[in-house]
Amino acid sequence: MSIKQPDTGNSMNDYFSALAEFTSRSHHLVEAADEEEFTRWFNELVQIDRRAMLLFLRQHKDEIPAEHIAIAQLTYEQQI
Repeated sequence: MSIKQPDTGNSMNDYFSALAEFTSRSHHLVEAADEEEFTRWFNELVQIDRRAMLLFLRQHKDEIPAEHIAIAQLTYEQQI
């Protein structure tokens, strides 16, 4: 699924709108029942904001299965 980024002409407003969208969907990563569902939500949320995703994964690492973190780690050079 392709995420349409906000484009109001105000970059700060667009950034906060994207973060609000990220926040409203991010709970799906913690609740993902299997690797396929996790991967789908991970890919969608990375499109919204890659940096927010890394911070979210670090903050919720203990709530997300290690197998799912391993999938996400493939996207980042930095340690989650």
